[in-house]
Amino acid sequence: MTIEERFNEIVEKQQGDAIIPFLQGLTPEERKSLVSCLNKQEEHYNKFVQLEPNTYGTRATPEQHRILNLTAFVIYSQKEYSKYYWGINVERLNELISWHVPTWLNSFFKESERKDSRNFYNMDYEILMDWLEQGVLKVSPTPQTIAGYLVNYINTTSILQKREITLKEHIWYLFEYDCGQNWMDSRNGGSPYYPYRYLIENGLLNRMRVLKESLLAVNRNMNKNLCSWFAGMFEALAPSVEEQLELQPELFAVLSCPHSRPTNIILKLLKNLCSHPQFPTEEFLNQTSVLFTSDVKAVHQNTLAILNKLAKERKEYRDAICCAAAQGLMSREESIQSKIVKLIQTYGDTESATLKEALSVYVDTMLTGIKQELKPYLEGSSSDITPANPTINNASFISESYEPIPPIISEENRIPEITSTEDLIFLASQVLEVNEVYHFEQFISSLIQWDAQLEAGQVPQWTPIFQRAYKLILSGGNSRTGILDDMMATFLVDYSKLLIRRFPEEGKELKVLHEKMVQKDEVQRGQWRFCNLQSLTIRKKRNKQIEHRVHRQLLCHTLDMLESNKPRLPLLSTPTHIPMFIDPAILIQRLKQYQQADVEPNSQDMQIALSRTVLDETTAQLLSTITQELEGEYRNLLLFLFGEKESAPQSPFTHPAWWMTAGLIKSPETVYPEFKDFPYNESPREFLTGNFAWKTYLESHSYIDYTKKVVEWTSSTISIHLPEGQNVRIINKGKNNERAEYHPHTPHPLLVEIYYPQGKYFDDISKDLPRLLWLAPNTPEPLLAWCICQAIYDPMLNEVREVNVTRTTIETFHQFRHTWHEISYLLEASCMLVADKTSRAYAAEIWIERANKGCIDSSRIGRILGSHQNTGWGPLKRLTDLIQQQMMNVSPLHNRELEKLLTAMLAELPEKPVKDLKKLLEIYAEILSINNSKAEDERVLRLLDVWKGVANLKKAVMNIKC
Repeated sequence: MTIEERFNEIVEKQQGDAIIPFLQGLTPEERKSLVSCLNKQEEHYNKFVQLEPNTYGTRATPEQHRILNLTAFVIYSQKEYSKYYWGINVERLNELISWHVPTWLNSFFKESERKDSRNFYNMDYEILMDWLEQGVLKVSPTPQTIAGYLVNYINTTSILQKREITLKEHIWYLFEYDCGQNWMDSRNGGSPYYPYRYLIENGLLNRMRVLKESLLAVNRNMNKNLCSWFAGMFEALAPSVEEQLELQPELFAVLSCPHSRPTNIILKLLKNLCSHPQFPTEEFLNQTSVLFTSDVKAVHQNTLAILNKLAKERKEYRDAICCAAAQGLMSREESIQSKIVKLIQTYGDTESATLKEALSVYVDTMLTGIKQELKPYLEGSSSDITPANPTINNASFISESYEPIPPIISEENRIPEITSTEDLIFLASQVLEVNEVYHFEQFISSLIQWDAQLEAGQVPQWTPIFQRAYKLILSGGNSRTGILDDMMATFLVDYSKLLIRRFPEEGKELKVLHEKMVQKDEVQRGQWRFCNLQSLTIRKKRNKQIEHRVHRQLLCHTLDMLESNKPRLPLLSTPTHIPMFIDPAILIQRLKQYQQADVEPNSQDMQIALSRTVLDETTAQLLSTITQELEGEYRNLLLFLFGEKESAPQSPFTHPAWWMTAGLIKSPETVYPEFKDFPYNESPREFLTGNFAWKTYLESHSYIDYTKKVVEWTSSTISIHLPEGQNVRIINKGKNNERAEYHPHTPHPLLVEIYYPQGKYFDDISKDLPRLLWLAPNTPEPLLAWCICQAIYDPMLNEVREVNVTRTTIETFHQFRHTWHEISYLLEASCMLVADKTSRAYAAEIWIERANKGCIDSSRIGRILGSHQNTGWGPLKRLTDLIQQQMMNVSPLHNRELEKLLTAMLAELPEKPVKDLKKLLEIYAEILSINNSKAEDERVLRLLDVWKGVANLKKAVMNIKC
């Protein structure tokens, strides 16, 4: 029996006990000769196959995997081993190290460290140290690697004391690297920092070094929870005054930490330390500029407490202390500003020029009442608040005129045109990079225009483009690519086949590339990565969870055009101005080309074009051009869309989908009698307009914890009512994950019926979402409702998927120019309360811009916010912080709009005070004061009468009513 036959027998019969003696008996030459045999066994046994119905896995049993793995350690080089294995199973390698250590183990270990991939499975600190002591591993691990393994033993003091180097050197690495120390500490039976306390008490660790390292760790760029954990360690060790004085440089460094909890821990310690003669007052005053930039109220409070104590005890610094405290006036918190006023009035000098100058910087952020209290300290300064004519009402300065909306159709917004085949090839090289949202449509439209002009000599220039397409299909692309890019890559493969047929000689390189990639894909047959590249085409749906039907239709239409002899007419939907708008004058010219060629446009292409066309006050000027240039249905369609709102559609209605889309764009709330026979009217109209009914409601939850106790809680959820119909099936009806399966009535569906992503799971949808939303910027609300259902229904969702969908939606929404309806207002108001801070900032910016141009109903937003707060949808503090930081005092006009928003919101609140209502009332009082207004809404006045009986709201209510 040959060694190959014997090896195959051991594997096939799972003779695990025989494999090590077999390997020990091999000579170096026999090991080399066994490589090809092992390769075949690896490919055979590691292949994914169907083991049972609905069950898939590799052919090998666990024992066969062990036999193959042990053999690979002995006979493979590192390159050969890495071909079949991601990493090293430490337990299996330990079976061999008494007589064999792979020669490449050291380089594999260092490569694993360099990639930070942790490719040594079941490795721990004990095994690592044993390997180093036995000479199995002859390279020194990095401190980060050691810390990563040591942290698992941090609660095992016997292991920590086993080796001298552990406490002398290795344990200090835990203060330098993020290894999840805080999670391991939670497993020690409820005694935080127990190992450090134990080792210090027993004289095994230097107490001062532990204290110092815990402070230094806070600023070593670790995550927020770990920084807080290290600061907590310093606090838990209860440093004495003498120890704190010795560590003052490190203490003050923590004050610059970007996280609030470590800062507050140190500030609380400094409250007591600041009375000591050796406390560096000047250095602390220098730190206050950083402390007051924090948006955390507790940091400001603790800072002011220290300043008060210093001002009381150190008279020579009082002017400097008052100037430092003045920096806190950038906060719009009434309680903070009041404490600053009290400090300045107690210790400040009204004649101090430095104090006047310091205060003058913050006049714009001072609350109205605070300005009056500080008036003696501001008189004579450059920002003296005394009005030249105090009898003039502030409201008289407010201009009721709005800023004009900047035109979309302008030269600076024009998308550069593709004017040559060289431009086309350059664009093709970028189309998979997602550099611009319009590249997808621009490329396929330009390909239709310039494909016929491609010369044989230019075919090789497409090779790197197609290589990138194959790579994206086989490997899945990068973090920026989505399903649409996978579809574009598939389309490019189709186009490469077309070029091979058209240019047999010059396309040989493309043919070789395709065959090579097909062979590479065939190796994966039977595995999840297999793409079936041999038969892949854009005309056939791939086995993907998500389907984008509109873009697939556009790609198929483009491929049909390229393969036919029909006139090469431009896509109607190709955007002309950024981000994705179409100049109506250019749309007229494109339709004229179709009219002259007697070619019917693709239905979805036409609907997208109508949905992207700019409709503003200049559109009506094109009515005469339409009459002169177009005929028949084209002319009547555009006259209807571009005409006055009251203009009625004129038959013939040869293409109902076009007319229905135009009607939804022009006036979604209007049901045109001329369209009564269209099949689209059989569907629930909400799915066409996006005008869904909605509500916020409380949902009960419960679970059984580890003590078998039932834990119950409630959460608030947005529920969008999805009406049932003949073509609508509601899944999970009545639950928070309710969704609709919608099927168009006709083979010629409307764009708004099919531009939703199709599928059950949408983890990567944020990469495609901007291009989906820009399919119909004039009618986005059905898709906006879908986005709310997917990611914005719960204000506490802060997972990556939900954050990305929310942020992408509101960022794209920011650029739309459509007339808002209920779902747009719901999105805007809800994003002011979502968990993602960036999304909240976008929502505030949208409000600022639209309020400035007079195209937003602030009261409507307020009513929605009030409805949300009725059920506790979103912490109110998110909104009050947003108002103070971005929406307040933008301009007198914005303050008036903000008053409308707050009045409408307060009117919707329940009589029982919601959490943080006091802050909202303080903001409302301040806005009324700034606007020189009074609360006049009867519902608000009634609620104020109720709330004035609540102790902590009484002062805020009186400020509003006075």
